[in-house]
Amino acid sequence: MSSVLKSSVASLALAAVSTAGLHAAPVKPSSKSSAASITIHEATNAQVTVSPDGKTILADFQGLIYSLPMSGGPAKRLTEVVQEASHPDWSKTGDIVALQCYAGGTFHIWTMKPDGTGMKQVTFGHGDDREPRISPDGKTIVFASDRAFKTGADGSSQGSYDIWTVSITGGEPTQLTKSDADEFGPSWSPDGMKIAFVSGTGITATSIHTIDVASGKQTELLKVGGANRVEAPSWSPDAKHLAYVEFEATDARTVNAGVLKIVGADGKGTPTVAKSTDVFPFPAVWLSPTQLVYTGSGHIVKMDISSGSESAISFTAAIPYQPHGFPHKVHNFDSAVAKQVKGIYAPALSPDGKSLAFVALNQLYVMPIGGVPKAITNDTFYKQGPTWSPDGSKLAYISDRDGIENVYLHGMGDSSDANDKRVAPQPTAQIMPAWSPDGKSLAFQDQTGATLLADVASGSLKTLAASTFFPGRASFSPNGKTVAIATIRPYTKRFREGTSAILTVDLATLKQHWFDPAPFESVTTRTEDGPTYTPDGKEMIFVLSDLLYSMPVDGDGHPAGKAVKLNDETTDAPSISADSKTILYLNNGKLKLMDRATGKITPVAMPLTYTTAKPTQKLLIHAGKVWQGTGPGVLTDVDIVITDNRITSVGPHKSTPPAGITRTIEAPDSTVMPGLWENHAHPDSDNGIYYGARMGRLWLSYGVTTTRGIADNAYRSVEHNESYRAGAAVGPRTFSTGEAVDGERVYYPMMIATTSEAQLQREFLRLKALDFDMVKLYVRLPFAWAKKGIDFAHTQMGVDTASHYLLPAVALGEDGMSHLSATSRFGWAYSRSLTGHSYDDVQTLLAKSGMWTISTTFAQAQYAEDPAMPNDPRQGVAPPWEHARVVTAFNTAKANDQKSAYIHLRDEESTVANDFHTGGIVLAGTDSPLDIPATSLHLNLRAQVKYGGMKPWEALTTATSMAAKAYGYGKDLGTLETGKLADLIIVGGDPLTAIDDVAKVQCVAVNGRLQSVDEIAAPFAKDVPKNNVCSK
Repeated sequence: MSSVLKSSVASLALAAVSTAGLHAAPVKPSSKSSAASITIHEATNAQVTVSPDGKTILADFQGLIYSLPMSGGPAKRLTEVVQEASHPDWSKTGDIVALQCYAGGTFHIWTMKPDGTGMKQVTFGHGDDREPRISPDGKTIVFASDRAFKTGADGSSQGSYDIWTVSITGGEPTQLTKSDADEFGPSWSPDGMKIAFVSGTGITATSIHTIDVASGKQTELLKVGGANRVEAPSWSPDAKHLAYVEFEATDARTVNAGVLKIVGADGKGTPTVAKSTDVFPFPAVWLSPTQLVYTGSGHIVKMDISSGSESAISFTAAIPYQPHGFPHKVHNFDSAVAKQVKGIYAPALSPDGKSLAFVALNQLYVMPIGGVPKAITNDTFYKQGPTWSPDGSKLAYISDRDGIENVYLHGMGDSSDANDKRVAPQPTAQIMPAWSPDGKSLAFQDQTGATLLADVASGSLKTLAASTFFPGRASFSPNGKTVAIATIRPYTKRFREGTSAILTVDLATLKQHWFDPAPFESVTTRTEDGPTYTPDGKEMIFVLSDLLYSMPVDGDGHPAGKAVKLNDETTDAPSISADSKTILYLNNGKLKLMDRATGKITPVAMPLTYTTAKPTQKLLIHAGKVWQGTGPGVLTDVDIVITDNRITSVGPHKSTPPAGITRTIEAPDSTVMPGLWENHAHPDSDNGIYYGARMGRLWLSYGVTTTRGIADNAYRSVEHNESYRAGAAVGPRTFSTGEAVDGERVYYPMMIATTSEAQLQREFLRLKALDFDMVKLYVRLPFAWAKKGIDFAHTQMGVDTASHYLLPAVALGEDGMSHLSATSRFGWAYSRSLTGHSYDDVQTLLAKSGMWTISTTFAQAQYAEDPAMPNDPRQGVAPPWEHARVVTAFNTAKANDQKSAYIHLRDEESTVANDFHTGGIVLAGTDSPLDIPATSLHLNLRAQVKYGGMKPWEALTTATSMAAKAYGYGKDLGTLETGKLADLIIVGGDPLTAIDDVAKVQCVAVNGRLQSVDEIAAPFAKDVPKNNVCSK
């Protein structure tokens, strides 16, 4: 933990969070106030502890600790949002409470007095310390932690959760268990001699063990089978019974029930079972040998195990609420002014240091330093990742002009790409090429994340490194013996996060070794941020904490010393000249050159601009039906006139067309409606990077005219956005987001591991400089820093923020949740139980807070409902392996019982429908391409109707007008009205009667440019039939 972060942690005993240090001048003042609250009377995934006298309950509601009488009633809040306190455990002595807190960006054990005062941190360091329980004598806290940081001889992570103890006053923790299993959820026996805990692999704990504290002897008490798992053991005060929660599951993702069971202290006997089938994953609190309190089904429940009687303890709790609203940034969609290109993707310095190659506006460019860029390509296919051959005579780059992203070679003596050929033609993706030092080989990654080596002369391939999770571009050591790659190294199997570390591969033996760029730090992104070897063989360079660093290496290219900072400004995509004297990099949309000898940094001019493309036209669409984007009403026999890129009239059909019409579309049997919004997509990260030009065309062919990118590679995203605007690529209107701002631990390649206040500010300023349309605040970013991100985004950028969490969207003014529920740092969510239920607290907070939420169902069971979907000719637009996902989803859904999946889907859709009908803001989205692009959006809309009970027009609103309005774009987008931008689709049938009909897309217009689906699909799918509406 950095010293800056330590000081931030120390200050978290107070309520307020300063935003000092964010120096950019505000655009307009925020109009927010934090005086309000929203009252709840149920709680999703609540946790409780009880005072020794049995009179008072401390409860965690939505990440805040409250106190209430055992008899129930109004609860008093004790902690603040930014303290992030949970897992309270009241000591038997009654004077102290242990907590798990995330204040400071790592889970640690804290204590406080029962009234919420006297907050004190007990454990420290980089390990996550969770689930504290105080010993019966009040002197020791037992907890689960990954702080051992076990590694193999090759540097790979061998970590797991173990059981530890620490004095309640602090000091060095003691490790009790050391197995390879994940061991967590500890609980003391009443005499303090033993500790019970669960054990398994990852989150799937399948057994309960005890350990004798004095001897270390372990005993297995019970084990569950199938996909079931156990959590949260707790002993009765007479040591005769053991309570635990068993989760009955179909598979690791589908939990059908959470059941509290009470057995003998030896783990045997017929269980007594509580009535709730949605018990939350926390230990029951024993009041006596026969009475206990547990949480489940939204309630705090008191149970008598002798009689089986149960009674709910009623409560109300006021959740702090910060009203939403700020001045959104204004888009000038009609501007004809030339704009400076910022999307300079993957710039590569030539070996002689005199030129650079890069991708911008969907073309491959070469530019002399100080000169004018020249386009090598001129088409709408995708380009990516140029890299110079060691002698500077060739460029390797990626294109999908022959159907799939493959590596092409361009001779520098050629003036165009006419003679460019693929190095190793394959029906699989090839991205991010890298030359070997002798110029004979090229390394790249395929769509599985494997790193392959192609022989340039023969095109033969061999595997260098097996698949890893979205690795970065490879780099060869100068002696050609080693390849280095940035890839994820999780700390444990229980939680997916870790660091983006450096993996080296010996080309002769394929032996691998892992190295830290710095202790507990990450290479900033696993895309173009290195590591890259310097040609002199002395160092590798990479981006760390958003800054440029170098690290010494040995003769074989293995890191051999500490990383050294080379600059003090935000850096991306460094590349280096052949003499190792000059480094080229990006800084907030601008190119810079660094002289290694002097450290002097020189700006590199980029004389490249673009203008927004729009048609010159007067287009008449005669439609049988028009749904304008709001309400249930449909207009019939309608003329829509589009002048250039805007709708200039919507009215009854006239037999005589207006003067000056340049094209007429007759659609008497069709419905015209606003184009669909995909509100949660990652077009420029994850497996989206393997689609190439197919992605934009696939979305269009299914009627998606606007995408909301939520966390993408920054420069790839900006480049794509500018390409679409300029008409240089074919795809939807795009509102983009750069990499998500994360905490010290990361998982995805497009998450920024943030470890200091200074880096946090750099990252916010980078997002502003690149003019993004949203700020994503990710899973491991502490709420104190999220608050700074929220304020910066609102006041400095005029854009929304979102995360996976409900509380900051309610209490800190965040604008939305990018899922109703998704991955969290806790292992469970406050917005949905493990069985898929969201209780009144979630429903109330969603509806009353003014936030938006996106329903990302991932419900592939629905594919069985549409046998035509896998064989739809439009699926030819998708890469073959992605089309195979649709086929697999269909076959799997048909072949297996989907009852549990549909129960979960109904639960989610009922929450969505309730939010919509009680005034909340619901947006349709899918998290594609993690979920299957395009088709999953249609299944999402169908589910809202079929399983949520929404009317078709209501569901369609979540993908049209509600989305535009939520983001502040309602003046220009979302409905078909005079003056609005002409983003629309023409579909067969009537989607307001049959929601499935919205997938029957015939024609698509983005910014007034109307295309038939067969025209859109043509470069990749030749079998899409023409239609009689707008096909040429």
